[in-house]
Amino acid sequence: MNVDSDKPRFIECVYEATIEFDLEELGIDWDNVKNYYIKWGTLYVEFKDGSSAQHDGDIGDPDYKWAEEENILTEDWSLVEGLNWWTELYTKN
Repeated sequence: MNVDSDKPRFIECVYEATIEFDLEELGIDWDNVKNYYIKWGTLYVEFKDGSSAQHDGDIGDPDYKWAEEENILTEDWSLVEGLNWWTELYTKN
């Protein structure tokens, strides 16, 4: 470990949140959907008849009790070797 470059500077916590689209509530019949995509939390739908629609999603509340992932990072945002047991445990081949 290089003491200067590998010194912890940041602890990063990654949380997961869901965005839901209730198709029934939005009046979308899946049989009529030609294509769709989601960008920035908005659902964009193209229908088989050529019409389109967009709907903002119902953003759930993240559970901040436990992070999905925690990382100890250096000043240049690299993982600090030996201190990121979670990542090291699950990424070993």
